[in-house]
Amino acid sequence: MNEVNREKIVSELKSIPALKGIVAYGGGDNITESAILLYHVAGGLSNQELEHVVHRLDDIEVPIHYKLREIDSVVHAISDCLDGKITIKYESGHPFGVVNSSYAAEIHYGRILWEAPDQLVTALKGKVSAQGEYPERLRQATIAYFMEEATLALENGHSAAIQGGIHYASGSFFQAACSWVQVIHALNRQLLLSEKGGVKRANQLPISPKQFRVRVNQVYRYFAANNPTLAYCEIDMLEQEMAVLVRTYAEA
Repeated sequence: MNEVNREKIVSELKSIPALKGIVAYGGGDNITESAILLYHVAGGLSNQELEHVVHRLDDIEVPIHYKLREIDSVVHAISDCLDGKITIKYESGHPFGVVNSSYAAEIHYGRILWEAPDQLVTALKGKVSAQGEYPERLRQATIAYFMEEATLALENGHSAAIQGGIHYASGSFFQAACSWVQVIHALNRQLLLSEKGGVKRANQLPISPKQFRVRVNQVYRYFAANNPTLAYCEIDMLEQEMAVLVRTYAEA
């Protein structure tokens, strides 16, 4: 999206009274600006009103990808994160669920294109960055929470695989792998926007199991070939390596 189109989009969108901020951000394994977040007051923005504004931008031949964020919910989520409280909620299009720390990542990585005079988005940016590159309480809570989540998921998946439940075992491994991605990002002090592309990004970080992405993909191949024995051989090695990485971090 070029700057002229961006300015036109912002000019039209900021006319909506309920908006508090317009932020460009990246999703998945890409932190380049690829979409627009619209921070708004709860109950103050109707889909009809938004679609009407977007319709006025039909002459722009670049699709407008936007997501809505209720500002009060984001404030609450970030406060919980900074207090070390991790939560996950189900949302369509996110099979792992949406972790509340992703809202902090959106604020951290996002580029403010416009905001209301009260500058709530700027205040949130300051709140996240005030505790350093990666808030330590959030880091510790993320590691503890998702290591436990991975362990529980793998235990449930293994018992299902013994009874022939390959589908359930695969799903359990997906939950465990996504949990490890959260831990790896926390170990590397990298806020995570989304589970999309998370394995690829985790594989590129300095503190990560060797060939993490290749091995995760191999586990799925073993499950697809109906070979849970080989799958859990690889899973066990990954689990041990993750434990070593976390232990090394704790000692440090």
